[in-house]
Amino acid sequence: MINEVTQETQERAPSPLYSEPSVPRIVFPPSKAQRHIFRRLLVIFFVLSFAPILLYALFGMTVYFGSVRQFLPVQEAKTVEQILATQIILILLLAVIAVIFVSSLVSNSIMRPLKRLLFLTRLLGDGKLNYRLKIFSLDEIGELTNAFNIMVGKLREQQERERLIGRLKSEFISIAAHQLRTPLSAVKWTFQILLDGDAGNFTPEQKEFLQRGYDTNETMIRLVNDLLSAARLEEGRFGFDFKPVDFGLYLQNFIKLYAHQAKSRNIQLVYHPSVNVLPPILIDQVKIDLVVQNILDNAIKYSHPGSTVEVSLRQIPNYIEVAVEDRGVGIPRTQRDRLFMKFFRGDNVIRMQTEGSGLGLFIAKNIIKNHGGDITIESEENKGTTARFTLPVSEELIPKTETVFEEFVSNL
Repeated sequence: MINEVTQETQERAPSPLYSEPSVPRIVFPPSKAQRHIFRRLLVIFFVLSFAPILLYALFGMTVYFGSVRQFLPVQEAKTVEQILATQIILILLLAVIAVIFVSSLVSNSIMRPLKRLLFLTRLLGDGKLNYRLKIFSLDEIGELTNAFNIMVGKLREQQERERLIGRLKSEFISIAAHQLRTPLSAVKWTFQILLDGDAGNFTPEQKEFLQRGYDTNETMIRLVNDLLSAARLEEGRFGFDFKPVDFGLYLQNFIKLYAHQAKSRNIQLVYHPSVNVLPPILIDQVKIDLVVQNILDNAIKYSHPGSTVEVSLRQIPNYIEVAVEDRGVGIPRTQRDRLFMKFFRGDNVIRMQTEGSGLGLFIAKNIIKNHGGDITIESEENKGTTARFTLPVSEELIPKTETVFEEFVSNL
């Protein structure tokens, strides 16, 4: 490369001619900004870069101080261009790789703890509070993880307190119910002896009072049984004894027992048996008695006099289904999601001042669930209610539970 500096003081651009006469040259007319001259020596081409040095411009006249000229062979220029292009490409590749690497490190340092937090959040949603996250840094993510662990610990403590309170409550209910059974049994048999006339004759009015006392005592006995059932379900001591039963015949006999109760309230009880021959199914008959009793009691109790309660039995894939439909007071829409909660009774039912503990459907749902079935309630206020429950036909669909040979509800 040949560098040359000239000094001129004129109103036109300085002449950029190369001083060596043996070098042929191509001269382009000068422009206001610059002039480019390319010269050839044999087969070697040169590139001339020309940059004028401006001194000042005044009244439209330009005065140049001098110029800077650079000569470079074309082949060398191409080589330099290729080297520069290669270096630029390498620099860009290295920059991209560095960006990807740094982004991956930053992403892992942020996303990995967040994914662990998300996983733990899902566990918390499933009620699993025994897990904690390790803290790997002291930055904002570490502080968030620590705060999350503290929150989980407090939730765990609250859960333990609630379990303790629930267990103490269940134990109290169980003890109180057991203590009530003995005097209630004595009162029942006393009323029974008086009503049978074993203690002497009574006037019709006196017998009516005795019958009311007997019925009230029966209500108390049912309440005690419901309390005991709920307590044992929560304590896990509600054992099941499964045996094969012809459910169609079983339900038919049950309907006959309730026909008199329905008739006394001017309600017609209609049974629609299955059109198909049902196979025997495994059930704990004592526990299913509680389910059917509760559903039929509710249907008859809350039906309008002169209406009909329909009971149907049919077989569906893998299950048999029992449906009890009444045309009674129904359940308010806003309270349907609380039907299976303990001690729940609808506002319209409370206003009717009917008896009940609010435990029947809670007990029924747990019994059906332990049989591998399901129970649903469809209701519309002032139009009626339809209760359905299913029981599996196959033994494989029944959850494995501990079999306990015990009579849960004694014949008080």
